[in-house]
Amino acid sequence: MMYKVIHTALDILFPPHCAGCGSASQALCASCARATAYLGKECFFCAGPAEKNNICGQCSRNHDFESIIWLWRYQNEKARTIIAAYKYKRKSALALPLARLLSQKLREHNIPRDIVVIPVPLHKNKERERGFNQAALIAKNLGLYSLSTVAVRLKETSPQAWTESRRERFKHMENVFLITRPETVQNKDILIIDDVATTGATLSELARVLKKAGAAKIYAAVLAHG
Repeated sequence: MMYKVIHTALDILFPPHCAGCGSASQALCASCARATAYLGKECFFCAGPAEKNNICGQCSRNHDFESIIWLWRYQNEKARTIIAAYKYKRKSALALPLARLLSQKLREHNIPRDIVVIPVPLHKNKERERGFNQAALIAKNLGLYSLSTVAVRLKETSPQAWTESRRERFKHMENVFLITRPETVQNKDILIIDDVATTGATLSELARVLKKAGAAKIYAAVLAHG
């Protein structure tokens, strides 16, 4: 109760500003949310033509996903600004509006409600440094979906990994994750949540270990791709 009172008072004294445009309104204004929206249909992995699930027929044979959904192209400058504010400036108030946008996208793609949501885990050192797991906070704010934290990150991947080639990135991510309680995902449909996906190596490796643990269908949703 006291927490809510304090934060209400702080909102009155210091009104939130939109992370996208700086207007004094809310953490993310409707205008910025619309301006960053991605409306195209392309394969997540090869950028070729794809249907509603965003994975082409060829790539679907080589990956474990039923569907991959994203809100924005990471090349969009405003999208990058919003994500940077959320991740690196600790603007945790963005978690709720971002989760609402993602939830709307999930409904549009008919993602089942009885799915188990698993956020991409951070290594404990990285989470301690950042102060929170940005994917987990969004996952918590999705609301009606069942949240699980059975995925653990065993290795801390270096920032240099983002400069690697696609093949090197996939190799770099091998054996990074562990499913601590396989029985919780066996025969369950899974939705993986992350903030940004580039090559898809992180999502693919987590999907692989989930499949190995006995998961049924696997979906993924991210804020930005590119």
